[in-house]
Amino acid sequence: MKIGQLTFHASHNYGSVLQAYAMAKILQNMGHESEFINLRPQSQKNSYKIIKPTNKGVRLLFKLMIYPWLKKRYNHYERFINNVLPITKREYSSTEEMCSCQFDYDAYVVGGDQIWNPVCQDFETAYYLQFLSKDNQAKKVSYSPSVGKTDFDQQTQKRMAKWIQCFDAISVREKRGADLIQTLTEKKVECVCDPVVLLDKEEWKKMAVMPKLKKPYILVYFLDNNHGSRDLTKYLRKTTGYEVVIFNEYIRDFFKLYHKAYGASPEEFLGLFMNASLIYTNSFHGTAFATIFERPFITAIAANQQSAKNNNDSRKIDYLKKIGLEDRLYTTGLPTKDYLLNVDFENARLLMETFKKHSRVFLENALK
Repeated sequence: MKIGQLTFHASHNYGSVLQAYAMAKILQNMGHESEFINLRPQSQKNSYKIIKPTNKGVRLLFKLMIYPWLKKRYNHYERFINNVLPITKREYSSTEEMCSCQFDYDAYVVGGDQIWNPVCQDFETAYYLQFLSKDNQAKKVSYSPSVGKTDFDQQTQKRMAKWIQCFDAISVREKRGADLIQTLTEKKVECVCDPVVLLDKEEWKKMAVMPKLKKPYILVYFLDNNHGSRDLTKYLRKTTGYEVVIFNEYIRDFFKLYHKAYGASPEEFLGLFMNASLIYTNSFHGTAFATIFERPFITAIAANQQSAKNNNDSRKIDYLKKIGLEDRLYTTGLPTKDYLLNVDFENARLLMETFKKHSRVFLENALK
């Protein structure tokens, strides 16, 4: 099959570009010809500019100070998006522009990341295939999109219900998202694993660039829009005696004796996860790669899930419950060194394989 893919392939986010790579690789390994329809709205490009108009005062000075690192990372993302991912030569700026084009794919696969979250900053109705005519006969499959949260208003849910009617096979990434989508359609909604989990570990190892740091280290990867606290990092360092590597450019962390990976490429990101002695993250994809590489880890979530402003934590909770590692969810307190560094992946490995097999069967059947 010739397959047109849609996801946030051009987001300057490690999880986004790596799940995009994984999905393309999986389809190609199945014998299909696939490429991403290169949808890159100007609003998305603006959001990933190194220096933004909103950067002022101390924040602006800090960005200027670390600009070489940020520029290096920016260039790595653009290289990966344009040279590593299979994308269409033509770039599209909006769903409306795509509506005026004639696409000739045998199938469309949308999925991975929060592409079905209508309030996400990168959202376009194209991710619900709303640029295709109603009489388009190509297969339409969703594989592992995330809705991000589940507390949408009724008007938004009505729009979502209308948009998903065009799909021949529907799957999403987390159980809570599947439960929501199931209320919007009579079609069966499956829960499948994220593309990064579905792609074999050996494929990731081949891509990973090994870190120069040879001492044991704690890898800290935090996203601003997720719950959890970075304050535990100091305790983790003291308890383990390990070095600390950080990805995120927070002002208060800059002057600490941490190794800064501000300019890391997606390949270096993989290498750092693969070789970490301990991982502390609040990211879903950070959690996923910790389990793929079977590294000791804890995943931060909000202590009170009921009062949390959003439920971005749901995908981390659902995934870890699915593979029997929900005890790695961290809220508060000072975990012991024994707990931190000893994770039994034996049962999780079996559960992950079962989850992957179920997900692969869904995808294969959907494309028949």
